[in-house]
Amino acid sequence: MHDLRELFVHRLAQQYYVERELVETLDELARRTTNDRMSQRFAEHRDETRTQIQRLEDIFAALDRPPEARDASVLDGLEEDRRELEAEIEDADLLNMVYLDAGMRIERIEMTAYEGLVTIADQLGLDPEIEARLEENYEEERSAFRDLETLAAASELKSLWDRLTPS
Repeated sequence: MHDLRELFVHRLAQQYYVERELVETLDELARRTTNDRMSQRFAEHRDETRTQIQRLEDIFAALDRPPEARDASVLDGLEEDRRELEAEIEDADLLNMVYLDAGMRIERIEMTAYEGLVTIADQLGLDPEIEARLEENYEEERSAFRDLETLAAASELKSLWDRLTPS
């Protein structure tokens, strides 16, 4: 890698990988959680993620490049951690907390990735439409994170927090 544009394309390809992987992950989380609101939110964000993938493909096209996915070890590590916890936990409520935590961690990482992409795109002076598409994805990630935060504080989870917190 020799310049900022190559770094941008590399990071874009990593985010493309992340979004494509997350369609399956979010579908899995929506099916596995026993909390209806959490399940609905994961399913909604799965559908948003499909739109985000299209936006990333549009950016590749604007750069006159075919869409490319590059491994993102940060996502792979989070997924490995979640699967290890699933194998160790039998309590459905505790698993719901694992899913909520996993969702929040992933959204934080995605927000950071999009912030970085926007910063680099700005420095490169790329077409404002590229930045706009990245900003749209960022805003959806931010919204998903806020929804999960709200869900964590919801009254229906209050009794769950109380039950899972040692006295």
